[in-house]
Amino acid sequence: MKVTYLYHSGFLMELEEHILLFDYYKGELPEFSKEKTIYVFASHKHRDHFDFSIFELFHQYENIHYFLGSDIRLSDRYLERNGVSAKVKEKLTNLGADRNLKLPDIEIKTLRSTDAGVAFCVWCEGKSIYHAGDLNDWHWDGETEDYNNRMKAAYEKEVDKIAGTHFHAAFVPLDPRLERAYGYGMDTFLEYVGEGCDYVFPMHMWDQYEYIRFYLETKVGRRFANKIVDIGKKKEIII
Repeated sequence: MKVTYLYHSGFLMELEEHILLFDYYKGELPEFSKEKTIYVFASHKHRDHFDFSIFELFHQYENIHYFLGSDIRLSDRYLERNGVSAKVKEKLTNLGADRNLKLPDIEIKTLRSTDAGVAFCVWCEGKSIYHAGDLNDWHWDGETEDYNNRMKAAYEKEVDKIAGTHFHAAFVPLDPRLERAYGYGMDTFLEYVGEGCDYVFPMHMWDQYEYIRFYLETKVGRRFANKIVDIGKKKEIII
């Protein structure tokens, strides 16, 4: 399996028979084999996680399907206003929180985001993948202590649902805008799930990739340093 970092929270995963594209809105996509099945995931409607350009693939590849967070609502008129054929809806599945979808070649489990939409757990071709979307411990200094405590509890509740799960690749926010709390969500994820992860890809860093190296100097970061991928230096990795 080849993992390519595209931009922000966007990642491309190339398997033997499938292409998995997560939260793409920016970055260069290669041409894909027409023989492979393409699965496109968008966790929620925020512009840094979802862009109508993903539907250009619908016109290029017959074997394609979209899995979108349930907050991405696409009426025929809305699609047409954005230059997208309404026929794309035949290749589209909306998923809310706590769904478990089993298809012949893929299984998808969703978690409830602490911001918008869902996080995805995906099993395909014997590989297991976690993509958080905007599921994170959004601890803001400007919020009240009660708000931040509720956010922490909500995040822990969701991550606990996958505690102990093995993931070949996990994509988890590490957001510098949270200032001193930039690594709180990553800490919790690693404490709950990290031992079962082969590779953990920090994301949602707004081009401030130095925060990966900052995090690797923290207590939890040092403990899991052999699993954390520095995407500021390495755009592709073979798993």
